Amino acid sequence: MEILVITNMYPSKEKTYAGIFVKNQYEELQKILGEEDSIEIFFMKRQFTSRLGSLLKYLKTFIFFSPYLFKKYDIIHLHFFYPLIYLAWFYKKIHPSCKVIVTFHGMDITKRVNKKNKHFFQKISRCVDFTIPVGSTLAKLVEEKLKLNLGSVIPVGVNDNIFFNDKTIKKKYDFIFVGSFTERKGVDTIIKAISTLNDKAISYCFCGSGDYYSSLKKLSAEGFNITIKQDQSQSEVSELLNQSKFLLIMSRNEGFPTVTIESMFCGLPLITSDIPQFKEQINVGVNGYMVPLNNVEELSKIILRTNVMPQGEYQKLVKGALNSFNELSLRNVCKKLVYIYKELQ
Repeated sequence: MEILVITNMYPSKEKTYAGIFVKNQYEELQKILGEEDSIEIFFMKRQFTSRLGSLLKYLKTFIFFSPYLFKKYDIIHLHFFYPLIYLAWFYKKIHPSCKVIVTFHGMDITKRVNKKNKHFFQKISRCVDFTIPVGSTLAKLVEEKLKLNLGSVIPVGVNDNIFFNDKTIKKKYDFIFVGSFTERKGVDTIIKAISTLNDKAISYCFCGSGDYYSSLKKLSAEGFNITIKQDQSQSEVSELLNQSKFLLIMSRNEGFPTVTIESMFCGLPLITSDIPQFKEQINVGVNGYMVPLNNVEELSKIILRTNVMPQGEYQKLVKGALNSFNELSLRNVCKKLVYIYKELQ
């Protein structure tokens, strides 16, 4: 069995953490596939570019893909639907027996497929043989927008050799945010809550980069207990999670976020917005809490409440987090993928 993974989500010098889960998945598949099987990957590294730069980047990628059109693969597995579906569609025109699998991650279906273009994408996506939305909410959108049957809901998986509860590490931060400092991730809501509380004893760690970096630096300069970490490796992120008490994330849109599962593997309860994607992950009062979307006042209240939570109550949340999603280890997820590959043959 010959497999080709195609993705526009892959780490680079500029974005060392972007798409790391695809890289992890590919490397784990290399380990567990049989000797008679082979797997390759064609990826486009993430870069900061202008709109024109992004267009040129994709054109360059499509040109670099052309040699693969002359190779024979049994399975093509796309990570991210748009615009990679064009490559899969064209490849299948040349090699009709090839099976096409698409892992949908979020914005590739929530933002890229809309009322204006969905009929076109419904036609071109007929080349898809199996769909893998990373979450149940996403699965409904794939069925609704593309009229594709659900294959299987499979999140990307967590490397539990890296993300685990390390009891030797002492707590340093009350709350941690991991991700892009963007409006989509709700960083502005967190910043407003910090300002509203005006409690400089509460410690926060922000791990990532993005639009709100300067706003966070300003809060730090004003005396708020804010630490900013950038360009962290997975092992460094795991250490930061273990140094923290709660993961704080107020996203407005997600697929099936991996950082939340990584945090629970490290024993962190979650405080999230109440969007449907987080409702798939949070059992309120068991492994975390939810706050109404964009509600700064309620977020401020839950930060205060959890910050003075009795140790016994907190430890119950830690236990609840550790007992959540054990089945989503990277190895378990990759075993499911290998089964799907073989079933499609």
